[in-house]
Amino acid sequence: MAPGAALRSTAREIAMPSTGLPEPSPVRGHSPSDEADDEALERVMAEVPRGALALSGLTVGLLLLAWFLMYVFVFLPRGPVG
Repeated sequence: MAPGAALRSTAREIAMPSTGLPEPSPVRGHSPSDEADDEALERVMAEVPRGALALSGLTVGLLLLAWFLMYVFVFLPRGPVG
């Protein structure tokens, strides 16, 4: 064993403790199940933007509602400034 090899091994164990699980392979083989079906991909990509737009629309709507409620119940009762 080279000098310092035990120290590097100990440092590696401290930095990345072993979980007892097998390590993933660094090189992944090509599998036919990895390929996406074109129709399924188009179907998913058609649904995703609608969900994102619905979520962002709901978020903006809630933000505007919160601003309006704050305006009505906080700023209007205080009256004009000055």
